[in-house]
Amino acid sequence: MKTNQDRISPVLIIKKLIVLIAGLFVLAFGIALSSKSGIGVSPSASLSYVLSLIFPLSMGTFTMLINAVFILIQILLLRKDYKPVNLLQAAVVFVFGYFTDLTLAIVAPLQVDSYPLRLILCVVSCIIMAFGVFLEVRASLIVMASEGAISVISDRPHLDFGTVKIILDWGFIALSCVISLIAFHALNGVREGTVIAAFLVGFFIRFYNRRIRFVDHFLQTDTALSYTPLPEVPGSDTYPLVITIERELGSGGHQIGLEVSRRLGIPFYDYELIAETARATGLPADQIREGEERMGIGILSELYKNSYAESQINSREEEIFRGQMQVIQNLASKESCVIVGRLGGYILRDRPNTLNLFFSADRQFRAERIAAEKNLPLEKALRLVKHEDHTRAAYCQHFTGAPWGLATHYGMTLHTSDYGIENSINMVMAALEQARDYMCSSPAFSRPA
Repeated sequence: MKTNQDRISPVLIIKKLIVLIAGLFVLAFGIALSSKSGIGVSPSASLSYVLSLIFPLSMGTFTMLINAVFILIQILLLRKDYKPVNLLQAAVVFVFGYFTDLTLAIVAPLQVDSYPLRLILCVVSCIIMAFGVFLEVRASLIVMASEGAISVISDRPHLDFGTVKIILDWGFIALSCVISLIAFHALNGVREGTVIAAFLVGFFIRFYNRRIRFVDHFLQTDTALSYTPLPEVPGSDTYPLVITIERELGSGGHQIGLEVSRRLGIPFYDYELIAETARATGLPADQIREGEERMGIGILSELYKNSYAESQINSREEEIFRGQMQVIQNLASKESCVIVGRLGGYILRDRPNTLNLFFSADRQFRAERIAAEKNLPLEKALRLVKHEDHTRAAYCQHFTGAPWGLATHYGMTLHTSDYGIENSINMVMAALEQARDYMCSSPAFSRPA
């Protein structure tokens, strides 16, 4: 459940509820159609489907019971930190279970015999399921119990959400296969259609995220991650000076930005942006800290990006980025400042009076600095630096569509291992002074107070 619902109007909550209920019905209808294809249901529905074939309980009932277990997992793991408002997940579970049985009854007369038609029905069900998930995520009101449990599991030992989701989905498939083989000596409900759904639903979700906007208009939200021109400072015809810094881990970008802000006498924003984003989005600060400026990498993440598992966490990452975009734009419109990370240069691109900087350094140089700062063995620091390079590059590519650290995106790039941190600071100050002299004749230029 969102923690900032008390800030939104009752009308918007009603609209979100309508979208959520519609999403649950569409998702259930897609699952019902997949069951009629006869070549396998989606991974998340496979266990409840197989159990409904064995025991005298409906698929919807088993869906409720399995999701009730996910609610119990959250309570056991969070204990006193569990928020009673999250019990509203039980209402979602009940509605979804009811819709599952209702849609199964609706499609019951449907009979498909030929294999090509079964494949077509499987693909159609994926398209429909994806739209249901799209609506559920866009509602951004109450998460499904399974997603809530995965979030809790991944947050506590700091595991990747996508990895946990992939393991759970394929664990469902494996367990369903074992139960089906024991009960029927054959695979029922888990076949090629299950694998198709595991990958194809995520593809269509991404398509809907890029193409469909009427839901956002209905909810009066704008989820497009595009640039919005910043207004000028109220009552003034000038823009405050803003310096943005992108940096490789260990290159000294934080230290350089802090000293530049001190010499200029202007505010410095780095970790403070986490608290500001938390206030803007209503998400916990720890969740923002874990999710910002990084995307998953590796084989599991690639599987995850092309699967049903993508929807909820991708929505959370985009919500974090949109919140940071809002915070950075607001800061830039009010005061001169130094902003570190969070793709500030991209968010403020083409803005007058903005100097975008990028700092890199040799990996050995950066690892030695990180090892000293965090008291780590050098080999571990090297692995950390390499991993962070990949995740930040993936983050930049995901949200900007461009390579990370491309020189054409910055007014100045520096290799700090060539010059040292102190010399790099002096070079930035010298470049800033030249920029002031060049731009001071422009009415859009404003020196910091």
